[in-house]
Amino acid sequence: MSIQHSEKVRLTRKHYPTLKELKLAVLKGEYHQGIAFFSRSFLWKTVCLNSYKVEFLEDELKPVPSASSVEVSSANDTDNNSDTSPSSVGRTKTPSTLEPTTSDPLSQPTPDTTHHTSDEQDILDVIRMDVDRLLIAPIFTQSEVKADITQILYNYNNFTPYKQGYHEICGLVYLQLYNDDPTNDKIRIETFNIFTSLMLSVVPNFYNEDSLIGWCISVFNKYLRLIDPPLYDLLVRQYRIESQIWLIRWVRLVFLRELGMDNTLKLLDFLVCYDHDLCKLFPFLIVLFLIKIKLELAHCEDNGEVLYLLLHYPHKEMTMEEIKEIGDYAIQLYGLTEDKLGKAGLALNNKWYPGIKWEKMKDLGRLRMELKLQRRVRGALNGKK
Repeated sequence: MSIQHSEKVRLTRKHYPTLKELKLAVLKGEYHQGIAFFSRSFLWKTVCLNSYKVEFLEDELKPVPSASSVEVSSANDTDNNSDTSPSSVGRTKTPSTLEPTTSDPLSQPTPDTTHHTSDEQDILDVIRMDVDRLLIAPIFTQSEVKADITQILYNYNNFTPYKQGYHEICGLVYLQLYNDDPTNDKIRIETFNIFTSLMLSVVPNFYNEDSLIGWCISVFNKYLRLIDPPLYDLLVRQYRIESQIWLIRWVRLVFLRELGMDNTLKLLDFLVCYDHDLCKLFPFLIVLFLIKIKLELAHCEDNGEVLYLLLHYPHKEMTMEEIKEIGDYAIQLYGLTEDKLGKAGLALNNKWYPGIKWEKMKDLGRLRMELKLQRRVRGALNGKK
């Protein structure tokens, strides 16, 4: 017998009356989706409200303009620029560009919603196109759900210009709230608040092209080299694969494509409860996930095979214990000084791949030859049976 969502919330509050206790329970692996009274929507809402201080109200969301209002606006703009004075001859209207705002766009007085620019319509067209392609669950074929996601993304565009990928993370959040309580009449604004909270560090770090390239080179590559030098040599030196080529999807979609929805949700439960910038853990998490497929990477014959594996990470459903292990290791690595990362990485390799003398394995090419030899020996032995 399933528990009503309101009862799940009541039981959660009873067991973990403070935010600190709730977050600690998640980090310790006590409160997770395997628990009967677990509520992901309550967890995310509570943490985002109290830790990120994001709490917009429903009436602060601007309505999405209709296409007709944009057409009227465009016509007015044309009329206003039809001045026939000598100073206006040959003058063209320069399209406005959307820039991130440092003020709170949703707290400003609501403008006249009958006047919108063609730039807004262009953005809306892109948003609607992406929302139409959002098929992570059947609910996203419903017109009212599409309208909700569109309005959320249209309003979020006031913080930072819309980019493809936002719709998938937004849809993921919306789906969790819907699954917990399909009758939730605050789902739109709650999704907006949670989505905005998650994107606070994701957008500036990973959706700005220059920032992303700099992060890949100066942050990720550095930690990969310090934690697992042979793996760094294989990817960066031997096969000369630029990290940003494959990392862009990992970080911008918060591992959704690489790990699958269920694993990503369990990982996000952990990350939102982490008391620091969640993106600080990203390089360590990715290095750990790469070590998990180290043997598969060593098997690859050329950079094409390696790149394919990086872009099609062979994930399986992870248990809560595995998610907790990965999260704990990421926090431990983040807390170490750089001179201790190599020793920690070696210990991880020895734990996850017992039987291989990693302290002597300076070149994964040698490991590939040893693995090939082992396969041939096994094949020969099986052939004699």
